[in-house]
Amino acid sequence: MTTLTSTFTQPSELILGVARTGAKFTPLNHKLTGDRVFDAISAGDMIPVDYDEIAREYEALYDLDVRYIHEHARNPETREQTTDLDVYAEVARIARAHAPDALTSFGGSRNGQEVSQAIREQGELARIAQAGLAPRDGGADFVTTQAAIELQIVTDMERQGYIRVYPEEGTFEVLRDLSDYVPSGTIEEAKLAVHSTAGGANYGKSSAVVQMDTLKWTIDRRAALGRAYEVEWVQEARSSFLTWYMANAMPEGLRRVGRLNITLLFGFSERLRFPETYASFQRLVRKARAIANRAEAGDTRPLKVSVSVGAAVLPQHAAAHIRPLDVGAMAGKLMGPMERLAAYASQPDSGVDILRVGIEDTPYMLDPDGRLMPATNAAMALRAREVMAENGATPMLDPDRLATFATA
Repeated sequence: MTTLTSTFTQPSELILGVARTGAKFTPLNHKLTGDRVFDAISAGDMIPVDYDEIAREYEALYDLDVRYIHEHARNPETREQTTDLDVYAEVARIARAHAPDALTSFGGSRNGQEVSQAIREQGELARIAQAGLAPRDGGADFVTTQAAIELQIVTDMERQGYIRVYPEEGTFEVLRDLSDYVPSGTIEEAKLAVHSTAGGANYGKSSAVVQMDTLKWTIDRRAALGRAYEVEWVQEARSSFLTWYMANAMPEGLRRVGRLNITLLFGFSERLRFPETYASFQRLVRKARAIANRAEAGDTRPLKVSVSVGAAVLPQHAAAHIRPLDVGAMAGKLMGPMERLAAYASQPDSGVDILRVGIEDTPYMLDPDGRLMPATNAAMALRAREVMAENGATPMLDPDRLATFATA
């Protein structure tokens, strides 16, 4: 088996990242259970939303060697996800002031009541307008523009007979010439099989043509800005197909941008399970790294791909993923999902560029008996850095190399 290598980082070197907020762990998305610890975790009580608190958290994360921070803007009053570009711009200002070398990433989820209202009033681009912001105007180095709702395009292609997906195997098959595909305008409920909070999997109603037009707009804007594109895989077969399509078969697709970061969210759904072994982890990293190897549309422009990994395991599922580590210097030690992911990413042949931890993905830590504990982003970053060190991995801190990481 070929050793995985990165275009951007050296073996045993990682960019330590934090997904600071997220979209699903909010007060309105969680149905209270009466379990104080579980409710605090699932409602996002540990997420700072006041600007002064955010500044202190950015500074603490920077001091812990965090150099990538992924952000879904939160309304400081309601704690819910917001589309307010002023909030994004203020967070970007805070990042420049308190984490000056850190790469920034913005999300664009369709989840949440305030996001839904903005879409009804302003149109689909309201949720992703931050992709069009230049850094000087409050923009980010990366903006995630393919995650869950965009998979409507894939299911539409399936219905029209252009592709067949095999969810259990995580593969797909192209059946017809994709250049003939015309997205459907039928508006329907976005039903996606994912693990989430009570309201966190509610993506509302949309259509394949709306989502395709949105993807094309984001590609245009990121290409014009000379900034990187970012996607999240939440189901192996459908997510990998859509990224493959944008990179290799879509006319004027991702090769116009030249730079792509793929985030693998292990555990986000039954179709992208948390890996039981290092070999299964490495298999998906390998698949992501190879996504731009062949251009069907005849576009030979290079597309540089990096890979980040996150453990998107709900608190109620955490205990099921505690098991002995099967690789590296800590092999045999019982670990929960976040620690196992950090250990996997820290292996010299992992092929990973960014190790992503934080409240968006696993908003908790586990005590020695496997019980849930609320956790801050800083606590998770500290533990991830410890696991990295025990496995011989070091954080990338070079400002010059970080500055070029998000460009083509």
